[in-house]
Amino acid sequence: MKARSADIPRRSAMGKGGDVHTFSAFFEENYSLVLAVAEHRLASRHDAEEVATDTFRIAWERYSVGEALNVPWLYGVLRNVIGNEYRSRDRRSALREKIGEQAVFHGPDDHDPYGDVREAVERLPVEHREILKMTYWEDLKGPEVAAVLGLSATAVRSRLLRARRLLKAELAQESTQREALVTSHG
Repeated sequence: MKARSADIPRRSAMGKGGDVHTFSAFFEENYSLVLAVAEHRLASRHDAEEVATDTFRIAWERYSVGEALNVPWLYGVLRNVIGNEYRSRDRRSALREKIGEQAVFHGPDDHDPYGDVREAVERLPVEHREILKMTYWEDLKGPEVAAVLGLSATAVRSRLLRARRLLKAELAQESTQREALVTSHG
């Protein structure tokens, strides 16, 4: 079950302390959101589950020493864990290149019908990439994005507008390059 972004404000914070029942409620209320975000970012259910587990492990460590939990903080941890996964993938890829491994292993989740859009988004500067992913893939609303990023609602709208323009230009450039390639081979 995917958590709706409209649910975030009412479950935004959990009190301090190490109460297992309170943490369990926070986990149950937010796990589907964390998993959905991770799966959108990583395009792999297996990797998303591992990232969600790591995210809540970190949340438990924080909560068990008396720190309060809230969704914007949890989202920030999730972003960091996903970033670690991207870096790990990059290191594995570099190692394969270095040792000359020619075999490429594909899992069942490798077919991505929106791969060109994902790739175009990944080429954008990080601040634009994040705002697009939060808004369109994770369905967060302006105030929620503002809370996660620590920005004003006006700054979020402005950044989203710039991000859309950059993505549109990136996709147009990719389309032009693809057409030139087809023309030169056809």
